[in-house]
Amino acid sequence: MSTVRETRHFKAPRWICTEAGQWAYESREAWRITANQTFGVTERRQLLDQAEQLRKDAETTPQS
Repeated sequence: MSTVRETRHFKAPRWICTEAGQWAYESREAWRITANQTFGVTERRQLLDQAEQLRKDAETTPQS
């Protein structure tokens, strides 16, 4: 008997053009919801900066 893993793939908006942004959109629900509701260029840039920081934090935090 095999187990089926539930994998969700979300299509990020075109303005999410960084690897960290793609990662955050895929893995962070709260970030994704905010990104979907953000229309201003300045706010989008701030979200991409936040995604960079979230990714760095995730990479440096050891998982148990």
